[in-house]
Amino acid sequence: MNLALSNTRLASLAIICASFCLVSTASLAAPREASARQKAAWENEWTEKVGVTLEYSFDSSGPDAWDSSEHPLVFVTTEGPGYGGLLSGVTLPGLAIIDADTREVITSQNYDVLSWGWKNVFEPHGVGVSPDGQWIYLPTGEGSFGSMGAAAGRFLVINARTLKIDKVIKLQGQAHHAKSFVTPSGEQRVILYGWSQPMFVLDPADDNRAVGSVSHQEQGSEGYLYFASPNGDQIIGTGRYRSFDMRKHLTDNPVWIIDPESWTVKTWIKVHDSAPVWVNFTSDQKSAYITGARNSIVMKLDMETRKVVTEQRAGVDGPYGNHFGWDDRYIYTIGKGEESHNRGKMLGMVDAATMDVPGSRAMNQFYTGCIRGDHGTLHPDPEANELWISCNASFEVVVFDLDLREVTARIPLPNGGSTHSGAFVSYPNGWQEPGETLSDMNGLHGSALDLKRKLIAGEF
Repeated sequence: MNLALSNTRLASLAIICASFCLVSTASLAAPREASARQKAAWENEWTEKVGVTLEYSFDSSGPDAWDSSEHPLVFVTTEGPGYGGLLSGVTLPGLAIIDADTREVITSQNYDVLSWGWKNVFEPHGVGVSPDGQWIYLPTGEGSFGSMGAAAGRFLVINARTLKIDKVIKLQGQAHHAKSFVTPSGEQRVILYGWSQPMFVLDPADDNRAVGSVSHQEQGSEGYLYFASPNGDQIIGTGRYRSFDMRKHLTDNPVWIIDPESWTVKTWIKVHDSAPVWVNFTSDQKSAYITGARNSIVMKLDMETRKVVTEQRAGVDGPYGNHFGWDDRYIYTIGKGEESHNRGKMLGMVDAATMDVPGSRAMNQFYTGCIRGDHGTLHPDPEANELWISCNASFEVVVFDLDLREVTARIPLPNGGSTHSGAFVSYPNGWQEPGETLSDMNGLHGSALDLKRKLIAGEF
């Protein structure tokens, strides 16, 4: 069976889903700007340093928008307009919640920010969920992809239970990604950042207030993406642009390591690519693998020496995400066509065990039909052993079986919208207790990460 569906077929499936799935648009009354008291309670030295402000604050309480006891393991993803000439027809930012076992779309929610006076909507590029599953962070903003540097970006902080907006955080640039991690002492953290927007980190347990940030001047370069280490004791940033004069620490094409306690840059590292993108850690944190989009390579970073020790072709053109399955051997590279055609449909495969061998090459390449796939998220069940790939130009989530090494399912978005990234979240006791984010763009977390470490150690 040919699993590559046309856009027409996907649209038809979206219409069918819309007949059975709970799909709604939040009608948003024109809000009042956050009061001086609310701003004073939320904003602090960390937000001031990176130009972040509290724009709106809402009461997000209310009836449950979906039943987590009926769907104890879900995949949360974005739904939006699309970009770069491949548009979905959706005009509002939104999200979709999918049952991770049945692959049924449970519900979706779009947010009518146009009623606030916005003239257009920026594509949500990477949703995040707090470690306890209570908050969803949806990046969006006013403006087009060409206006990334405009002061128009927002993060919508959404109550995962009611799907109501709790806060709107205004940025100095455009919004990009959100990722979660837990510190060595067990504190919840969420990383937010964007184009021309330095990284800042929130504490979901303290009204989503900022607890850290690092400016572009401190980095010496504009950041592109950020990734927390599995132990939560380091954050790696990848640089893309050279718009600052403070370069005394930098060699060409840097990545850097941030200490998430002192919020200082500890190390700058030279990489052999002018467009470093994604960072993927081994579960023991001894190595990290970085995609280089310009040269279509994967680079191995020794986390002890903090030096790139080897590189290999990625097996795809313009790799973006790179992800391990339930071992730390095979790396799956998402061929987005970054720094190239930006129309990728392929998945590459690299053997990390042979990268140090002279003359070794990427193992394989697989056609997915996932147009402009960029981020993959590992399903937190090792028996499933699936990589869920977001396809922001074919408007679907593609499920790639890492045992069979083929596409086994395609999940169209309920409104036919564009999707970027996602997070698997467990609610084993419904809303009676906090949930747990098990897997997102930053890899496995919590009990899923613990399980992977035991499997690799041969404890099962």
